[in-house]
Amino acid sequence: MKIIEYYNCKEQEYWLNEIRKSDWRAAQHLYDHIKNNELKTLCGENTKVLLLTEEDHLISFCTYAGQDEIRNTSLTPWVGYVYTFPAYRGRRCIGKLLEYAYQSAKEEGFEYMYISSDEEGLYEKYGYQFYQTMKNHHGEDTSVFRMKIERKDYRDILGKEVIGTIDRPIGSVHPKYPDIIYPVNYGYVDGVIANDGEQQDVYVFGTDQPLKTFHGNVIAVYHRINDSEDKWIVSINGTKPSKEEILETISFQEQYFMGELYEKTE
Repeated sequence: MKIIEYYNCKEQEYWLNEIRKSDWRAAQHLYDHIKNNELKTLCGENTKVLLLTEEDHLISFCTYAGQDEIRNTSLTPWVGYVYTFPAYRGRRCIGKLLEYAYQSAKEEGFEYMYISSDEEGLYEKYGYQFYQTMKNHHGEDTSVFRMKIERKDYRDILGKEVIGTIDRPIGSVHPKYPDIIYPVNYGYVDGVIANDGEQQDVYVFGTDQPLKTFHGNVIAVYHRINDSEDKWIVSINGTKPSKEEILETISFQEQYFMGELYEKTE
């Protein structure tokens, strides 16, 4: 899957027509606003239309903008027009776009980002919390949810020497989800309790062989934005895979969460 920013892509007409195929009335409004060059006037010049794609298929989309249906407010930025096509629902695809928007908001220095929605129990799965009821531009009440932008400090963990136990070696099957097979050794650090009250989980890099125990150094921390757990990334042979390699390797499990990788800065 790949995320495309509509205003920066070359095939705008194609993707705009894909948005039009949505069965959601609000998406038709989005289509019209883009088609008529109105969206940035309504929502701000820096508005992004985020498209989650797979080859030439549009899976999900949303906007990331300075304003949404709540007008004349200092609250910003907003995620809006959130939609996933029926064939892809139930796979938390929209989480990938919300994660992308989160990183944009973080890079731009915001403390929170916001969503206006009448859906209950949906955005809470992605780390949002109810903020307050506000009036939209039609004068109707709508629920506003917000998500805090976190800036973690793992300096006391990165580089740390650790030993531990592997309870799910390479090639093993997840105890609850038989479709998940571990491409990397997964276990826990002996004697360290994580935020969820359980032993600290680790992904262990540096070998393609199944292990029973490990001894290495923490080279990164994967922080789950919408969950209480952090995953430590440990190297047992002194090498440091690239950020892209780490994320690709652990995506078999972390694709079901929103998260970000923290690495040691020189």
